[in-house]
Amino acid sequence: MKLYKKILACVDGSEESFNAYKNALRLAKGIGAEVLAITVVPVGPALSSALSLFIGMKDTFKKGAEKILKEALDIAEEEGIKVKDILEEGEPFHRIVDTAYAEGVDLIVLGKTGKSGLAKGILGSTAMRTIGASPVDCLVIPKEVTLKIKRILLPVDGSEYSEKAAERALFLAKNFNASVDILFVVELPLELYEPPAELVNLIETLRNEGEEIVRKLKLKFKEEGVPSETYVIQGNVAEEILGLSDKVEADLIVMGSHGRTGLKRLLLGSVTEKVINFGKKPVLVVKL
Repeated sequence: MKLYKKILACVDGSEESFNAYKNALRLAKGIGAEVLAITVVPVGPALSSALSLFIGMKDTFKKGAEKILKEALDIAEEEGIKVKDILEEGEPFHRIVDTAYAEGVDLIVLGKTGKSGLAKGILGSTAMRTIGASPVDCLVIPKEVTLKIKRILLPVDGSEYSEKAAERALFLAKNFNASVDILFVVELPLELYEPPAELVNLIETLRNEGEEIVRKLKLKFKEEGVPSETYVIQGNVAEEILGLSDKVEADLIVMGSHGRTGLKRLLLGSVTEKVINFGKKPVLVVKL
């Protein structure tokens, strides 16, 4: 059974979005998935006013969106892929998420940043809002990156979200003959105040927990014929993910949308956003 059957690629006319779109087409070819291309006319108060409608701003934006979709379809035709184009109006991340539900997509693909005008809000800062509200996995691809899936970095923390991310990483590794680097980061929260001896014990406990988590995953991957390496590192979660992704030259980072709370990490919000914003690698954010 296919993991991703239908991919929704977001385009806005920017180089970033078209690069992500082209990568979505390549990914679809590799796994036999269907592709839908969406662009959104961000109709807000300014475009809804009588004056704006009078001077034809809405029509101008719509024509621009239609031109973007035509270009997307032309690119797909060159690749020999049939793509369904979707033009929506409204708040971009709302329309993207609504379309994901309505069309039953399995994956949303976005560029790392967008541009102003028509494209404003489809990518860039709204990407995180889309990821947060999305019912399905989201793949964020930086500008000028060609997605290759030969080496995957998998940050884990023992949560159900990282377990789901491990399943995705295993699926992709098997389909693309890739290897996986499994990372557990031991991080202590800044607000934690403990005597030195207690901190040493806590760090050792977390390290042992991490060693056990990555050991089990390595064994599972081995049973499935997927080569892997494991790392248990103490430090800041986002920084260690970014550092190791560069060190091992990972092609893709696969991480859960949430992590464990309390004394453990949180692989959503601050961490995920930092990895996406400050990193140079494509990031697959996995949902339950």
